Amino acid sequence: MNRTGENYILRFIRSSGVFFVAIVIPKIVVFLLLSFNTAHIGTADYGYYDLSISYMTLAAYLLFFDIWISMMRFMYEKEDRAGRDTVVRSGNRVFLISCGLYAAAAVLVGLLFSVRYLFWIFLYGLTQNAANMYVFAARGYGKNNDFAVSGLVGSVFLAVLNIVLIRGGWDFSALYAAGVAGFVAQILYLEIRVGYLRKIAKAELTPGLTKTLLKYTLPLGINSAAFWTLTSFNKIILSRVLDLSSNGIYAVAEKLAGVLTFAVLCFTYAWQDIAFNNNEIDKGKFYSDACGLYFGFLSFAVLLMMPLIKAVFPLLIDDAYSSAALVIPFAVIATALSGYSLFMSNIFHAVKEPKAVSASTFAACLINFAICYPCIRYFSVMGASIAIIISFAADAVIKGAILRKKIGFKHSLNVVIPFTVLVTAGVLIYNYLNTGFNIAWFATCLALFGTSAIRYYKRKKQ
Repeated sequence: MNRTGENYILRFIRSSGVFFVAIVIPKIVVFLLLSFNTAHIGTADYGYYDLSISYMTLAAYLLFFDIWISMMRFMYEKEDRAGRDTVVRSGNRVFLISCGLYAAAAVLVGLLFSVRYLFWIFLYGLTQNAANMYVFAARGYGKNNDFAVSGLVGSVFLAVLNIVLIRGGWDFSALYAAGVAGFVAQILYLEIRVGYLRKIAKAELTPGLTKTLLKYTLPLGINSAAFWTLTSFNKIILSRVLDLSSNGIYAVAEKLAGVLTFAVLCFTYAWQDIAFNNNEIDKGKFYSDACGLYFGFLSFAVLLMMPLIKAVFPLLIDDAYSSAALVIPFAVIATALSGYSLFMSNIFHAVKEPKAVSASTFAACLINFAICYPCIRYFSVMGASIAIIISFAADAVIKGAILRKKIGFKHSLNVVIPFTVLVTAGVLIYNYLNTGFNIAWFATCLALFGTSAIRYYKRKKQ
């Protein structure tokens, strides 16, 4: 890799640190709420809450098309502030159309079905998507520090209101209300600091740009909906084959594994900044090296998480959710592979091939459809994660094959194979050895990670 490529890798590492502050630290507050929430909310109610958020997320993917990602992508192409303002106004125009469709869909669902807390579910989705617009606009303007602080502000509001409402006698509807409050707090902070609405008011409206944005982003929305099928469809099957309580157990395992999602977002956000601005001539080598680095990061995260969760699970989670402990290793690996798939998807966005990424995602969806039911029937709750693992592994292989033809991409097998062996060993240690052995394994993996990171950084810096 040339000098420029080395600088990109070092920049990726430093940017990941910035986004760690922006995402992981605030979300630790939310993670710690699991102890409180599982002690006050039954498994069936928690299962309903989690399933309703999954349905809402699907609606958001289908109706909002991930317009915020496309908006940020086009903002990076503008060198002046006025040009970026124009992109934000065009993106906001698409967003408002999507809001109308989203509201109409909510009204239709309310007329056809009896849905508990439909208004709160609707409001949760609306504020979450509005917060996405603010966050990605802030990043497009290079306001990463404000983005970081906004995440902290939103998480604090969410956590405080969550506890206050449940202590005050609310049922699990408090989770929706607290989430809405967190998103609104984040929006207000970013409006003050970045001025999203003020920029739109002053920007020139360019209908041609709006059409270009919409045309670019539609395939992304379809692909995101397919991605949802890989990550959330299994919850629907789980609740039907078993029950809502089982889905509540699975949801808690996912939330614990979701700590890894925070790291995934750190790396993904840092990667978007670099990939969208990349001017490397040898794109195949650049993206191959970056994916190898990312796979290593994710693998270390998995290795460190499993023994740590093994140690803290009895302290954090109520006994009613104790069976979630068996699902943890598979949920963590599924989360890691979904993150790797998302990371690879951004390569397609960076080279402006959003349609190509859909082929692998749809193929993986078909695999998941085929194996989800039998996996859940045979392996019970953990079968949902096992099906996701298999599907995302296939997705990575297919994506790699497509990128190989387009840019000469290659999976770094010298990274993938040894880390796969290490993660398999970690799963066996988690399942069959006690907490003491798991803590020793955690210390070993942490030392290995620290040593590898220092050596890699020094080598690239030279």
